[in-house]
Amino acid sequence: MGEPRRGRVRVEILPGQGDRDILRHTVATMSKVLVVDDHPLVRQGLVRILEEGGLQVVGEAATAEEALEAVACGPDLIVWDWTIPGGGAEALEAVRQRYPGAKILVITAFPSPGLARALRDLGVQGFLPKTASPEEILDACREVLSGGERLPQAPDLSPREREILEGISKGLGNRELAATLGISVKTVENHLERLKAKLGCKSTAELRALALRGLIPR
Repeated sequence: MGEPRRGRVRVEILPGQGDRDILRHTVATMSKVLVVDDHPLVRQGLVRILEEGGLQVVGEAATAEEALEAVACGPDLIVWDWTIPGGGAEALEAVRQRYPGAKILVITAFPSPGLARALRDLGVQGFLPKTASPEEILDACREVLSGGERLPQAPDLSPREREILEGISKGLGNRELAATLGISVKTVENHLERLKAKLGCKSTAELRALALRGLIPR
């Protein structure tokens, strides 16, 4: 990973901003950030955005294993790419256990309402798509560092929908789900269509993958 990188410290106060915005900028410039992304160009781009925005980047990692080591630098915020090697819910939980003081902002090229809800359940404070602008990334970092959240509103799931998700995570097909839950195959199909719409999935296979990765919304 090389030596930890340090950014410039700068308090940025813009005309017309209220006390809350001033506090967010001040807190951010005194905070340390760890950037975790397995694509060097993306990681370097994030580092540049954060440093130019006045945050202090104190470490970089390309895998979940490296991230677990890098939290020794004591970051206030971890900017975490969801799809890094070895990543996922278990890796995030391991990082949180090793360094519970760090706030986490997850970025991903494949955002979905289901993932956003699951990250909230995991205790993540922020979630952004990789299509976010530099300004949006900086604003989200400052919001999270100042004690706020940057998480989209997640859809509520009914008890039956949660049962359907648990069933497909166990490999049950539509007929098996219907028999297990005491409903018709058509009803199972209807529930699956609603789940796909709510969680931003295009297929039952995507729903299953979401469930298998430990991301069944509670």
